[in-house]
Amino acid sequence: MSEPVPVKPSLTRDSTAPTDGDLWVRLRERDMASLEALYNRYGSYVYSLALRTLGRPQEAEEIVQDVFWQLWKTEAAYDPARASFRTWIFTITRNRCLDRLRQHRSHTASELARGTAQASPPPDPEEEAILTERRKHVVAAFEALPEPQRKVLEMGFFSGLTHREIAERLGEPLGTVKSRIKMGMDKLKSSLRSFEES
Repeated sequence: MSEPVPVKPSLTRDSTAPTDGDLWVRLRERDMASLEALYNRYGSYVYSLALRTLGRPQEAEEIVQDVFWQLWKTEAAYDPARASFRTWIFTITRNRCLDRLRQHRSHTASELARGTAQASPPPDPEEEAILTERRKHVVAAFEALPEPQRKVLEMGFFSGLTHREIAERLGEPLGTVKSRIKMGMDKLKSSLRSFEES
């Protein structure tokens, strides 16, 4: 697993904040503050995409680490003329998730190929039921959030808006929007961890 990205989200972003393209240029010069700013803008977005694809909170968190570690190592090249940064980071996240799903399938195929002296058991209905329940729990946990928190998460995750764009559309201070997103994410993670441990 890739090393965690050592960043701490900042609390404010004023009207003179640099664009995503500006931050990317600085990031290529090894500017940690630029990585922090990009993480603040897109960390929850990447987590949501990974969670919806993989269905497992722990793996979604690992994908976030992988994506931002990849940005820090500047292994990928971003071209503002070809796509917005949000679209580009979505592509990176999707590819990471697909890689993870392929690894799961490869592992399963290898296990089946090795075989055992006994016949391989059929798919476990209980495991299928657990996966279905996990997905239902994700939806229920999201719907149980207070309206203000659910609203900003919907705008960020499903509409792909940045924190600043959400604040502008709602007419709310940026700090308030970030606080609601953080509280909502904390509640979702806590609920999902409780489900995983049950």
